[in-house]
Amino acid sequence: MVYEFQWEDGLLVGLLGISSMVGTIGNAAVILAFCLFKKVRSTNNAFILNTSFWDLVTSAGIIPLIVSSTMTGLPNCGEACCAFIGFLNLFSLLQSMLSCALIAFNRYVHVVLSLATYKRLFGPVKAFLWVVGSWLTGTLIMFPAVTGIYGSLGWDAHVQMCQLSHEDPASVLFFQNVVLSLYWVVAFAISAFYARIYLHVRKSTMAIGQHLGHSPQQVSLQAVKRTKHMFYIFFTFLTLTCPVVVVNYADFFATFLPKAVFFISFAMFYCNTAVNPIIYTWTLKEFRQGFKSMVHCRRHIVPTPQAAQPGVQRPVRVINVLSRSGVPNHVVPSEPSSDTSELNT
Repeated sequence: MVYEFQWEDGLLVGLLGISSMVGTIGNAAVILAFCLFKKVRSTNNAFILNTSFWDLVTSAGIIPLIVSSTMTGLPNCGEACCAFIGFLNLFSLLQSMLSCALIAFNRYVHVVLSLATYKRLFGPVKAFLWVVGSWLTGTLIMFPAVTGIYGSLGWDAHVQMCQLSHEDPASVLFFQNVVLSLYWVVAFAISAFYARIYLHVRKSTMAIGQHLGHSPQQVSLQAVKRTKHMFYIFFTFLTLTCPVVVVNYADFFATFLPKAVFFISFAMFYCNTAVNPIIYTWTLKEFRQGFKSMVHCRRHIVPTPQAAQPGVQRPVRVINVLSRSGVPNHVVPSEPSSDTSELNT
């Protein structure tokens, strides 16, 4: 049977091609900035590095193979190779989820708990161990499909890609009951972390508004801004990946939903690998400075000059992060930050 290339396939190939190109360049730049510049090598950015590594694997390796199989309707390689590609495909998704969870937990500990607790849980070496733990967790989750106990990896003829074998009836159960269920568990856990952070910051701001003076509840402006930027990463991930999750629950075999709907949600999922480096550049100053230094072939980050302001210094004010909830803006005293703890690389 000859596979017929349709316009929906062309749409998917075009969107995936753009995601692959932008994601490969962007994530390679993120990894290079982390390796080159001391200012970028922080505990927080270790989790971003893990995300960027697997986004690079997806954009530079997996997406081109998906494009190839979509255009031909055939597997890219032999059975064992296709199973390995399927493993990488699902494992990269798990790492994106677990990295978002680690980032949210990191911000929760830093903002809500004490600085001593943060240093105890997220020192330079321990940040590396958290990443290793996420790799081991992902491997354990994939173990049933790898061994064939519950589902199997291989060629999926329904979507023309190497992922889970369509010949094994348990594959759909593994994907829905394990991978997609874990997706919702992680999403709700991350939402709970950020909700707890929001309530803590709101309570701290209200305490300052009532002139209660300094209290352990007060948090620094730097911690609030950093947490807000990390939330952008999670919100973007959730927005781009949720549609394909819902579609896979509703019509895993793509039998009754329009093919265009399935492919657009599929393309949105892989667009996440290209969007992440853009978010890092937009929200995180150290990455923005690192990228500028790489463009100008500098070996060190040159700090952005700030205009001198002689005389009375203006008080630091909290950016309007709570105004929508009716909470007034007030000065939030700074606290020592361990966000810039350098990793030994």
